[in-house]
Amino acid sequence: MNAPDERAFAADVAKPAFRVAVSEGRWHLLHSNWPYALIAVKAKDGRQFVFRFDCQDYPQAPPTAGPWDMERNAVLPVEKWPRGRGGRVSAVFRPDWKGGTALYLPCDRQSFPGHEHWRTQIPSKIWQPAMGIVQYLEIIYELLHSRDYAPLDYAKA
Repeated sequence: MNAPDERAFAADVAKPAFRVAVSEGRWHLLHSNWPYALIAVKAKDGRQFVFRFDCQDYPQAPPTAGPWDMERNAVLPVEKWPRGRGGRVSAVFRPDWKGGTALYLPCDRQSFPGHEHWRTQIPSKIWQPAMGIVQYLEIIYELLHSRDYAPLDYAKA
C-alpha cells in the first residue's frame, strides 16, 4: 500500500463511521485491488448489491461506482440491477448511463461533469472529500431503503 490515494481509502474504511455501518449490517468491504474496491450494500429486502468503486485519486477526486457481478467480474446484468417505482431509484440506477459503470449521482466522478446545477439544487449530495466513501455509501443505502425501491422478483433474477 504505497499510493497516497490507497492509504487515504484504507484510513477511511478504518474510521468509526464506516465500521459502525459494517457492524449494523448496512455494508461491508469485500475486496480491494487498488484502485478498485468491491463493497456490498444491503437493501431493505435483504439483498446484497455489490458495487465496484474506482477510487483513483481518492479522496480529492470522487470515486465512481456501478453494480457489479463478482462471479462474472463484470457490470451486473441489467435484470439484476436495483429497481425503482419510477422515482429516485430508477433515476440513479441507470444501466444506460456510462455503460453501467457509474451511478447517476452528484457524488460520482463520472456523473458530476456537465451537471454544475447540482451544486445549488442538491449541494448535500456533492462529493465531500472529508466525508469520504461513507458519503457515497450512505446515499446508496438510503436509496435501497426508500419507498421507491422495488424488491426484485428472485424467480426472474
